Amino acid sequence: MAAVTRARVVFDTEVNPDWTPILASAPTELVLTEPMPGLCSEHGCTASETRSFAVNSSGPLSELPTLRAMLRSTKPGRRDPVLARVRFDCPACEFCLLEVRRFRRIALLALLAIPLTIAAVLTARALELESLYLPLAFVSVPGCMPIAALVAMLSWSRSGYFADVWMNETADQLIVSAHPDFVAAVEHNRAGNR
Repeated sequence: MAAVTRARVVFDTEVNPDWTPILASAPTELVLTEPMPGLCSEHGCTASETRSFAVNSSGPLSELPTLRAMLRSTKPGRRDPVLARVRFDCPACEFCLLEVRRFRRIALLALLAIPLTIAAVLTARALELESLYLPLAFVSVPGCMPIAALVAMLSWSRSGYFADVWMNETADQLIVSAHPDFVAAVEHNRAGNR
């Protein structure tokens, strides 16, 4: 399969007219000023469904959540407040949905490893297999449980991001890294609206 050159498509945002802030610190709710075309932005295929998508902006250098950004935000006092959030319906093709399901299966299998490890420890205790106590203790506490929980958390959070989108510094535009067919569909829609 040939490599596809990706382009960036910019969608303008505006404050959601139905939004009423509950708290003074609530992020500004934004919506797109134009709908997305019926094509997947990642693969350029016809969308089989649309998924609700939310992108947060924390000001300068807002970006798609990555492992680095997530780990940085877990340190106390290092989390940047969300200033704006854009919600929109993102088209997803069968390939995107397959990726979502794959990451969710990985997360569920990682979580399944935790009770299986506990069951192995309890079985060794019930059968009085003293030679397995120490190895199972090392496998479960410093090994399986925290690693499986981390893998499950990262896989589940990754399953929600099937499109490469982020906001600009001022949160007035949503930027989409898109397939050429998606770019052509957006340009066609914009030319038809003029």
